[in-house]
Amino acid sequence: MTVLDDRPAVPAQAAPAEPRTWSFVDRVTGERRPVTCMPGCASDHAGDVASPTHPDDICCARHLDDITLPINVNGDPEEFRVMGMMMNVNPFDRQVSQRLPHIDLEVVDDHWIEGLDPDGFETVINTLQARLEKMRAVHAELVRVRAEYRAAH
Repeated sequence: MTVLDDRPAVPAQAAPAEPRTWSFVDRVTGERRPVTCMPGCASDHAGDVASPTHPDDICCARHLDDITLPINVNGDPEEFRVMGMMMNVNPFDRQVSQRLPHIDLEVVDDHWIEGLDPDGFETVINTLQARLEKMRAVHAELVRVRAEYRAAH
């Protein structure tokens, strides 16, 4: 199990300090199109630069550290990623909302909430914070009930 602590999260991949500007050949139009990566982009765009690429396939991303928990699916605990986050932008996406940096949140191993803008991400954070507060209250109750149970037996 991954242990959490109070240290600030560090990006899993080192990201350049300044956004990179590069260009690719649009596979649809044949034209060269400029791209400026989002700040912190850790994507390797070498393939996009080297050969014609469909604009929908251009994506800047920054993966944040993964954590895992032992989750029992079939009788044996197995480590699954939980609360994974990826900040990304798809500058040529058909959905305009995807053309701005957003968060894709991996709730548990390949189950995602995608396309969260700052307000949507804050809603998820507030929902989880309320749940954590409830879990802390239940934890305190569990400690109390176990002590009472042990005292009675």
